[in-house]
Amino acid sequence: MSTLPHPPQDRRQAGMVSIMVTMVLMIVISLIVLGFAQISRRNQREVLDRQLSTQAFYAAESGVNDVRNLVQQAYATGTTVPPKTGCDAGSGATQAFYGSLNATLSSANSVSYSCIMVNPTPTSLVYNNVSTNSILVPVQSANGSAINNITLTWQSKLTTNTPLNGCPANTSSVFSSTSSWSCGYGVLRFDLVPTSGSLSTNSLLTSTMTAFLVPTQAAGVGNGQGSVGYAADRSNANTVSSVSCTNSQCSMTITGLSNTQYALRISSLYQDASLQISAQNGGTSLPLQNAQVVIDSTGKAQDVLRRIQVHVPLTPTSRNQLPDYALESTDSVCKRFSVMQGYFNNDAATYAPNGNNPLCQ
Repeated sequence: MSTLPHPPQDRRQAGMVSIMVTMVLMIVISLIVLGFAQISRRNQREVLDRQLSTQAFYAAESGVNDVRNLVQQAYATGTTVPPKTGCDAGSGATQAFYGSLNATLSSANSVSYSCIMVNPTPTSLVYNNVSTNSILVPVQSANGSAINNITLTWQSKLTTNTPLNGCPANTSSVFSSTSSWSCGYGVLRFDLVPTSGSLSTNSLLTSTMTAFLVPTQAAGVGNGQGSVGYAADRSNANTVSSVSCTNSQCSMTITGLSNTQYALRISSLYQDASLQISAQNGGTSLPLQNAQVVIDSTGKAQDVLRRIQVHVPLTPTSRNQLPDYALESTDSVCKRFSVMQGYFNNDAATYAPNGNNPLCQ
């Protein structure tokens, strides 16, 4: 009886090595496939989230628009706008006022504005684009407390981080052409007049305070004014005031006030500004009415939420409907204008009023 010889040791282990190499390769390939699948799912989810986020944002905007139309209609008819402090429908006057809102925009795609909150008496009024065209702002205490101070805070609309650079060193001779203004902040002009009680043309003229707030380089290091006292008409010695500014913002508080409501006309010369207005009684911020309503809206698209907050004016436009610039004279004013060659090259005295001015012959 013969026996077959045993294979060498390395030949007996060759099959096991092949199996292990195959298993390792399968594991590596599986991990690569799983990695690509995970990346693909993640990209798909990111695309879906962006799409849902856009839908949720538009849903939130729809909520703002619906409430804005509702509030402006109420304001135009003299109807009181109740506050809405929660996401639920509320009760009583709140439910009756906001009950007509239809929050569902697309039931098939689960798109809606899921939460609406409304504050008709905010403690801060926000205006994002104040320019040379003035805006009219009613500053009225909502709880009947007297307004002692009004604070104006504004920021530059430029992208620079150092808007204070290039600002004038003082308030002397600051008014010039726009092209020569290098400061990142504009000169804020305000006209302030109390509007409570009976009003007349004479009382409005004699009680209006006009001031130009100039951001200077000295401001922000202790030399700029942080407040200015209310003084009307010819008694106002602060028609041009240096403002306390930093590279973040400028701020000025008008003190010495005592009425419950005022009207502000505000414009920004040389540079546009973002402006916030608040009123205080002592050290307490006052709720303000009849100017803006703050609408807080949350839009929902499936499981994605977007929340926005908007300050909405109660009137269709807060832009001043009166002329910003006018002439006042105790005598007749010539309103004829013409352009003639060499007119401005002659001596101005030659064409003085009541002289030989060809424009008024």
